[in-house]
Amino acid sequence: MRRRQSSFETFVEKYELRTSPRYRLGIYALLGLVLYFVLIGTVLPVRYDLVVGQVSQVLITAPIAAVNTTASAKARVLAAQSVAPRYDINPAVERTALRQLDQVFNQAAILRAKPAKDKSKNLKLLRAASPPSLSNAALESLLTMTNSQFALVNNNAIQIAQGILQGPYSTADQTRATMMVDQQLVSLDVDKTTRLSIGQLVLSVLHPNLVYDGQLTQEARLAAERSVPDVWINRGDIIVRRGQLVTPSIMNQLKDLKLLKSQPDYSIYVGFLLFVMVLVLATGVFIQTRRIRLAKDNVRLLLYAGLIVLVAVLIRITRAAVDMGLPAAVSYAIPVAMGSMMISLFFGTSLAMLTSVLLAVLTSAAFGFDFTHFFVELAGALGATMAMKRVHHRRVFMRAGSLAAIFNIISIAIMHLVLGPGTLILSTVVMEFIYGIIGGLLSAILTIGLLPYLETTFGVITHMGLLELANPNHPLLRKLLLEAPGTYHHSLIVGNLAEAAAETIGADPLICRVGALYHDVGKIKRPMFFIENQMVGDNPHDKVAPALSHLILTSHVTDGLEMLREYNLPEPIRDICAQHHGTTVLWYFYNKAIKEDEHHVPEVDQYRYPGPKPHSKESAIVMMCDAVEASVRSMGKPTPPRIETMIRKIIKDRLQDGQLDQCDITLQDLNKMVDAFMRTLQGIYHERIEYPDPAKITAGKAK
Repeated sequence: MRRRQSSFETFVEKYELRTSPRYRLGIYALLGLVLYFVLIGTVLPVRYDLVVGQVSQVLITAPIAAVNTTASAKARVLAAQSVAPRYDINPAVERTALRQLDQVFNQAAILRAKPAKDKSKNLKLLRAASPPSLSNAALESLLTMTNSQFALVNNNAIQIAQGILQGPYSTADQTRATMMVDQQLVSLDVDKTTRLSIGQLVLSVLHPNLVYDGQLTQEARLAAERSVPDVWINRGDIIVRRGQLVTPSIMNQLKDLKLLKSQPDYSIYVGFLLFVMVLVLATGVFIQTRRIRLAKDNVRLLLYAGLIVLVAVLIRITRAAVDMGLPAAVSYAIPVAMGSMMISLFFGTSLAMLTSVLLAVLTSAAFGFDFTHFFVELAGALGATMAMKRVHHRRVFMRAGSLAAIFNIISIAIMHLVLGPGTLILSTVVMEFIYGIIGGLLSAILTIGLLPYLETTFGVITHMGLLELANPNHPLLRKLLLEAPGTYHHSLIVGNLAEAAAETIGADPLICRVGALYHDVGKIKRPMFFIENQMVGDNPHDKVAPALSHLILTSHVTDGLEMLREYNLPEPIRDICAQHHGTTVLWYFYNKAIKEDEHHVPEVDQYRYPGPKPHSKESAIVMMCDAVEASVRSMGKPTPPRIETMIRKIIKDRLQDGQLDQCDITLQDLNKMVDAFMRTLQGIYHERIEYPDPAKITAGKAK
């Protein structure tokens, strides 16, 4: 049954979207924007419409760590208040006290030098020169004591007052001034009267000498505030319980966490956009710097982007389910490994591994940038990718899903052991194991279910699709078998040769085999013009001109391409059909043309195939195998030495003719291919013993 070309493929061909660099950049940009808008809701905290005095209807916990500005401010205020005021010593207080003492002693000395005619008058004069707090008894003592006592009082009073006022002397010190002076007097070797006079004189001139310094005080308080660390709201802290009254303190914490609808946090939007764009940019650089078909094929790139978006949508749906109340362990059921499995099928293992990292990062971002989710999803995706290296039957999908489930369980267990005994709650661990198994198996199921639709929509073939094309019951192969049986068997042998050569040099064996099966389907239109289909002795080329024979033979390439498009075979198979002869020359008919008309020698290029030359290893392999099989089949006695000589001659001719200039096949690859050809052909063209004729044996025995 013929397959119609999908409307998507028709659209791509109509507008030539497959190779345009502008569309490629647009796909990358679109991928980043779609991922951003799909997942931005998972990184934004839930916002609440609450006011002070309202009763909360939900339990609110801190989704992130943030500074508690109110508590931090209170702690700094308390630290500043605990700083004592800063004072400076005023030297003027000391000078004033010493001047007062000098004034008292000078006046007393003058009065002591005069005869004491009127004691009351002398006392009055001394009072005028003395501090107001100095008692009359102390003044009288100054006038009546001996000269030696007066000298002791003078010297010691000035010395003690100077010693006290040179240091800080506060108002608080003023209340205990008597005690401070007595401590100084204890060490003096004087009589009681002298000690008393000294003490009274010193006490009379003592005044606080500290002056408040506002600048020093402010600097000290600022330093105390800066030394206070921020008070943090830790992630997971309960801010308000369900049914609890919202207080100003709770409201301030909600503001600090930016959980109120009235305060959107635009930095999250910008930061997450940059986060997604960096991931997409890194992936794009990896793709474009590697020589893979995806780097030049926009349709394949669109499929790749679609697979990533599909997994992102599943991540978003799961996160929404968790937010609605499902267990957090449901996140391990996300079929992230499905994306890796499909990308491995469509684009290869190396890109699948990179994409596994990308999808694991997106999953961890959706669940609070949690490393556990990153580790578990990455382990499961890599496990599935490892199992998808060679897909020859559908059981590989279930094996990959099972391996993903096993890796999920192991990684979950590892993370619980790393995080400590506090996380080892049996019921929780068992639930996470169950969801991890579901995630792995669901990845396999979705891959099997979606694969045919993706292949049909985007026109991209996988190994599973190639295996279906290799089925002998395919309509085009059955038609080839019925209408050109010789070509069919030739294609089978070429397929065996191509598969063996591809395995030897690291090309894709399945593409080579399937391409070889379909490379000559164009011969169905005129099968009898090809030697392998001529069952009788007549050769139609004997009756036509060499130029016409050339047109008939070369047309099987274009006829084959038309058939392959009609049956909607994938592009790699069509490429092999178009390139399996390259621009080689039909030397037989060129020589025939020269013999028929020796006076007019045609140009060699008139007898070449239209091309193009092989652009891939697979096309080059099929070209070699096609020529080798035809040449060996035409040999009379295909012994191993003769076969090897023929193979090396064919390879040498193709190299000298420049047929391999546009593919990345090396001389070392060609040498390995010779060995692969020899192993395969020896199994086909091995020597056989000559079986005796029974009739001759019977006749000889009768004689």
